[in-house]
Amino acid sequence: MATLSINDLFKHHAHDLALQWITGREGGGRTVCLERKKKLGNVGYLNLIHPHCVQIIGSYELDYLKSLSEADYQEVLDSLFYNEALVCIIMTDSCTLLPELKIYTERHRIPLFSSQLSGESVINYLHSTFARLLAERTTLHGVFMDVFGMGVLIMGGSGTGKSELALELVSRGHRLIADDSPEFSKVAPNAILGACPLNMTPFLEVRGLGILNVQALFGESAIKKDKYLKLIVQLEHMTSERLQKIDRLQGDYRIRKILGVDIAEIGLPIAPGRNLSVLLECAVRNHNLKMQGYNAADEFCELQRQAMRQLDEWD
Repeated sequence: MATLSINDLFKHHAHDLALQWITGREGGGRTVCLERKKKLGNVGYLNLIHPHCVQIIGSYELDYLKSLSEADYQEVLDSLFYNEALVCIIMTDSCTLLPELKIYTERHRIPLFSSQLSGESVINYLHSTFARLLAERTTLHGVFMDVFGMGVLIMGGSGTGKSELALELVSRGHRLIADDSPEFSKVAPNAILGACPLNMTPFLEVRGLGILNVQALFGESAIKKDKYLKLIVQLEHMTSERLQKIDRLQGDYRIRKILGVDIAEIGLPIAPGRNLSVLLECAVRNHNLKMQGYNAADEFCELQRQAMRQLDEWD
């Protein structure tokens, strides 16, 4: 079972959620307990029958509370705050805060936040965040990059030049996500999200240069927080026999399963004088075309067949 404390929720997500902490700071240690079968039930609009850990109060809920008689209003507040499931309250839609809510949240040490975002936006964001916390995870050895907007994992044995290639790609305008040990999580049935653990995204180790801060060297645009994994490029020292076995038309394409999801993989031979950055960029562009349904090898073969038919007709 995963947990998320309110302090961590505010620390890591306050900017994205436009949160302001109003009252109840003593309750920052409260935690949202996440279970796979209940992750979507942890956050929702005001609900007294099936209470949520994170209660969202937007403009409609506020109008409802204001329409109650004093006795009913008091009963609703008692039901809300004497429920052990309640962890925090978020007022959305830039709603005016009710004085009674401030009093109750301070009394019961329940964090109260306000947000300029709509309730739907806050709920969708939190659902996505909780899903990531519960996702299956794995760590792979390689450098994870954003190349032409596609998540690309560069893999290979020690000394194959993964970091040097990543550095050259960054200098060509692409973005670093994670060096050495990127973490991947299955956030949807066919979606693998890759990120850098421990917030170490800006750092890249290059032999001879040591640890480099890519963000400091190339600017904010040189790094990215996360990306969906779409392609694996395997750098390989290949023997002449291995090279001869590569399909001259289709290249060295295969499929690798990551957390049960099929990910396309390309074997890229390493040899002196090969411009790996240009080859990798071309591989990404070509894979993007294949995902759109176009295959250059198929068109090449079809044109050859047409040319041979024309020759037969001339004969």
